[in-house]
Formats: sequence, structure tokens, C-alpha cells
Amino acid sequence: YKTQIATVMLAAQYSYLWLVILGTTVGMLLANVPVVLAGNFAAEKLPLILIRRLAACAFFVLALVAVYKAMQVSGWV
Repeated sequence: YKTQIATVMLAAQYSYLWLVILGTTVGMLLANVPVVLAGNFAAEKLPLILIRRLAACAFFVLALVAVYKAMQVSGWV
């Protein structure tokens, strides 16, 4: 959601809408293309079950971090 909010803010700030569209599109491509290529490379080299388990572990760790940060902000920790 942060990317979409930033895009809306940029579109509201600048009158050249096509430059905002171009800039945000190029930014997303630069952020996503390396990850897609890495995923494709990993899919060719590693078993799919391992990739799924690693992804599940990564999401679990990210969820724990998000919960911990939320607890810090709310004063629980």
C-alpha cells in the first residue's frame, strides 16, 4: 500500500502525470525484476517444496517482526 500512497502523493504534487506514471513504473520494474529473475533461477536449481518452505519461513519471520514492532508502538513491550 505504501507504493500506491506514494504514487497518489506524487500525482497530486506534479502536473506532469505521464512523468509520474513513467517514474513509478520504472521504479517498480527496478525493484521487482531482480527478484523475479532470482526466483526463476532458484526454481531451476532448487526443489519447489524447499522454495515454498523457505518462503513460508520468511513470511513467518516478517510477521513476527511486524507484531513486535506493533507491540513496541502500543507500549506492550
